[in-house]
Amino acid sequence: MSSSDGAAPPINVKILRGYGRLLGIPYVAHGSRTVALERVGDCEISMFETLGGGLPESPLFWMELFDLRVDASLDSRGCHSMRDAVAAFEDFALRASRLTGASSLCAVD
Repeated sequence: MSSSDGAAPPINVKILRGYGRLLGIPYVAHGSRTVALERVGDCEISMFETLGGGLPESPLFWMELFDLRVDASLDSRGCHSMRDAVAAFEDFALRASRLTGASSLCAVD
């Protein structure tokens, strides 16, 4: 999703929008809610909530770097705050760019 001038929204806005979409997904028994945030080449950065979420010490959500070519998670990180989420997103985007040689991010709706 881009702004009216065509520029991509800042990372924190992408994360907030994703979290809003995540919260709007109904709970599924024995599953987790997941939202794709960004695609970088053959990798996807997503946000998900685990079944153990909601406990005081558990993260608000998790960020994941997923390789679509091999259908496997490359890394994930628990996020307790927006600062954690932005740092994870930036790290995953950089790693995905290096892996795929991608020069830009592609929004996932």
